[in-house]
Amino acid sequence: MNFPPRFLDELRDRVVLSEIVGQKVRLTKKGREFSGLCPFHREKTPSFTLNDDKGFYHCFGCGAHGDAFSFLMEHDKMPFTEAVEYLAARVGLPLPKPSRQEAKKEKTRHKLSDIMEAACVFFQKQLFSPAGETARTYLKGRGITGAIAKQFRLGYAPMGSALTAHLEKMGFDKNDCRALGLLALNESQNRWHDYFYDRVMFPILDRRRRVIGFGGRLMTKGEPKYLNSPETELFHKGEQLYALSQAIETIRKTNSAVLVEGYMDVIALHAAGFTNAVAPLGTALTEQQINLLWTCCDEPTICFDGDTAGRKAAVRALNRALPILSPGKSLQFVLLPDGYDPDDMIRKKSPDAFQKALEGAKPATFMLWNTLMEGRRLDTPERLAKFETDVKETVSKIKNKTVRSYYQKAFKNNLWQLGRQKTGKNLSFQKQSLPKPTPNAALARMLLAYAYRYPETLETISDELSDIHLPDPALATALQQILSLCVTAPETDASKMEQALGQTVRPLIAAEIEMLDTSERTADDVKSELSVLINRTQIDAIKEDISQKTRLWAASGDSVLWDEICLLKKEIEKRSC
Repeated sequence: MNFPPRFLDELRDRVVLSEIVGQKVRLTKKGREFSGLCPFHREKTPSFTLNDDKGFYHCFGCGAHGDAFSFLMEHDKMPFTEAVEYLAARVGLPLPKPSRQEAKKEKTRHKLSDIMEAACVFFQKQLFSPAGETARTYLKGRGITGAIAKQFRLGYAPMGSALTAHLEKMGFDKNDCRALGLLALNESQNRWHDYFYDRVMFPILDRRRRVIGFGGRLMTKGEPKYLNSPETELFHKGEQLYALSQAIETIRKTNSAVLVEGYMDVIALHAAGFTNAVAPLGTALTEQQINLLWTCCDEPTICFDGDTAGRKAAVRALNRALPILSPGKSLQFVLLPDGYDPDDMIRKKSPDAFQKALEGAKPATFMLWNTLMEGRRLDTPERLAKFETDVKETVSKIKNKTVRSYYQKAFKNNLWQLGRQKTGKNLSFQKQSLPKPTPNAALARMLLAYAYRYPETLETISDELSDIHLPDPALATALQQILSLCVTAPETDASKMEQALGQTVRPLIAAEIEMLDTSERTADDVKSELSVLINRTQIDAIKEDISQKTRLWAASGDSVLWDEICLLKKEIEKRSC
């Protein structure tokens, strides 16, 4: 349903945000605002603030930001429509009546839903009739009991045109049934017949448990083995997940979902107690399906078959997800033994074996790195250089700047380690191999003053600043909060920057801020001055590292240490030019 902007604005005005959030977060009132531990990431010091007057919350630690709608959508995994309906009921605001056009469309959908429901009931009855004996035998052989069959509303489509006759008898329009993919017309003979026949039928339900489509498995030899409903007014297979309506409660409660390949995998897992299992609908995982999963949980687990096709499907899923990864939203991957699918793991091994496989799920970074490594010969500098280029190109596809930067850091470290492993020494000096700079107190205050006074210039050097270790914990916390704001909310106003800095820190850098305010600087001036300061701290850290390594080398004569010392000296020469 499309809600008018005026209705949403009125609902925002009526909702008391602290009451909604306060049900999940222990809040402490400070003036006009509330604060507490952020519910979106782990922290020990409160960085989550909320303002009832403005109707917004913000976390200075992870950048989470939004209103009552977004809180319910992110924290409780509610779809937007459900969040609006919940808040409206809470404050006693009647939902707006649909327009004539929407009412007409809803009436049409209701009529089509009645047809799909009638077809589902017909298929269910056929499964438990004499005609469904072969189908029942097949399901029993796969470990599916009658109770499970009824839970998932499994059915059977018999040979012939029995469904055509049944729907016609019920008075449904044949053209509507044809549009839903239930009937077909042989135009040369002007004869109607069933679209599905001699198949075990798997009803596909929407979030409200209404039948919107079917999948059918052929009982005899032939192709296609599996046949899905075509695209219809009700059914868009790239936007739906099989069994989501049955799994949604468990997924929300546990903040976990298991995505498998097929209908039988899902049913076998639910029967074994894994009631958070869902599946795509016979096609490669789509961006819409990934986003649909992310509305329900943060890191769904991909568990496809343990064969070549299953692994390729997992890689395709990873590549589809890569551009849309965002803070807190990712995928995990389970690699099953060769020749096993989830159904096999349950029946031939045990539910415990499958649970252990889930516990060994690998993050997306692991999967991506190993996918890029697969089949590579990395035994020469040129091949390593080509591999590094491919890694950078792949990671660049991640659109979110924060997530992309963390992938870049992780893979830079991997590349450096790989270079050492393959050659016995560093092929090139990656940033992660340099010691972490620790400026003195005066320099630390100046760096923080620059970050506070000129946040708009920090984007290009935020990585360098975030790697600096400020010895004063208060200054370090303030710097990280400012950098987080600059990355996640570039247009943050001055009051938020003041809040990020904190009342105890501002007096410590008041002199430095005043000094910066007394002279005019362009953005290029600021970047240049900051780069000089950062470079100075890095050179000091490298010199200290050289001293320590030189003492160790003098005692051990380790050739690897000597190589590192030489490279560190070259790094100083490069930075001093």
